[in-house]
Amino acid sequence: MQVKGKATSSQRERLCELIKKESTYPISQELLDRLIDMGTIIKLKTGEPITRAGDIDPDFYILLDGIMRCWHVEGDSVVEHTTYFALPGTVNISYHSYLLGQPSPNTYDVCCPSTIMRIGKDNLKELIDSSAEFARWCLGNVQFQLYFFEMKGRIIQGSAKERYEAMMKNRPDIAMRVPLKIIASYLGITPQYLSKLRRELASE
Repeated sequence: MQVKGKATSSQRERLCELIKKESTYPISQELLDRLIDMGTIIKLKTGEPITRAGDIDPDFYILLDGIMRCWHVEGDSVVEHTTYFALPGTVNISYHSYLLGQPSPNTYDVCCPSTIMRIGKDNLKELIDSSAEFARWCLGNVQFQLYFFEMKGRIIQGSAKERYEAMMKNRPDIAMRVPLKIIASYLGITPQYLSKLRRELASE
């Protein structure tokens, strides 16, 4: 992980554009500037974690560029289960750590070289406590996340072939940029079976 410091002018412009789209409530330029001023830009290589399972990390992250994922292992299993992917603009936070100071049950890492803005919990809480407008924006962001979880349940269903085709249709950027084994862990199949599916689809 490389800590790059404050956002550049081009990064600020991009963050403003992304953040405005991530909530059902609008946010003023003044609040956008305050939020971005609080942040630190970090760069990660493919596979580098933002937060590991078992870490206590209450900070707030906004993906600026790249693809991020959330994953876990169940019980004594060594098999990874990818819960979701995140594209630029997505907010990431471990609510176990932020709300209750508990270790994160999930690992959050990046699937390709990525740039992220990190904001400390204390700074975020200060902004929420001091601005009803920002608190509404946060509510809208959570509502968007709940919507996308419901949409995933509606779209990613059926047979393994149907689930993969749905991903190719609805999230082609993920299907093309994320390693095969990670896509397989999201679809709930083995990498070998996914390779077979891809060959079959390519021959149709």
